[in-house]
Amino acid sequence: MLRKIFDNLVSLNLGIWLIIGVILLMAIGSFSSGEGPFGTINEMPLVAWLQGAPVSSSWWLWVTILLLAVLAINTILCSIESLRSKAGRGKFWIIIAPQVMHLGFLLIMLAHLMSAWGGYKQVMQVQEHSVIGFPDGSSVRVGPISASLGQRGMMTGFGAEMAYQEGGKELTRRVSPNNPLFHKGVGIYVKDVAMMPMPAALVEIHREPGAGLALGGALLFTVGNIVLVAVRRGK
Repeated sequence: MLRKIFDNLVSLNLGIWLIIGVILLMAIGSFSSGEGPFGTINEMPLVAWLQGAPVSSSWWLWVTILLLAVLAINTILCSIESLRSKAGRGKFWIIIAPQVMHLGFLLIMLAHLMSAWGGYKQVMQVQEHSVIGFPDGSSVRVGPISASLGQRGMMTGFGAEMAYQEGGKELTRRVSPNNPLFHKGVGIYVKDVAMMPMPAALVEIHREPGAGLALGGALLFTVGNIVLVAVRRGK
């Protein structure tokens, strides 16, 4: 029985069916409102949303997480089995490239889990001289909020000055939509501004602890894919 379970878990067909299942569940979930008692699924960390959302709204996501967990086990076992069966029977790059892709995929999954568990997201309206505080006791002070207008009176650019402490010195930086400020692992984004009746900015605070790991996983997946295509093309 244990051998049969192992054979099923290491099966490539199982991996394909799991991926199909995840795609179908995500498609079903796209029609869900994503509403929870404390906000929508895009406004807060995934684990926090799951803890408060009713099962009627989150069932598809629970099943998706279960399938992804099985897919991770399937990926690990497939890699081990592939390395064991092909050891010494082929060129190193042909053997290792798919495993590098698998490793990249697993790192991306782990990165999303880290962000779902330890990340946070908050949107707030701030005015000039407001102070944005963080759990570690640090803070960022909002300076002048400005906007530029085109010839027709349409807003063509906007941003806000942010002052913060780093290395014992106070630094100032202008934060705009395409130039966020990253302060101690937290991203500060200016989403919109209003100049009347007084300058104010809509600011998003975003922490993604798995961002670096996700980037590393994406690079490994890309490198493995390129190496595999190049080797097979040459063959």
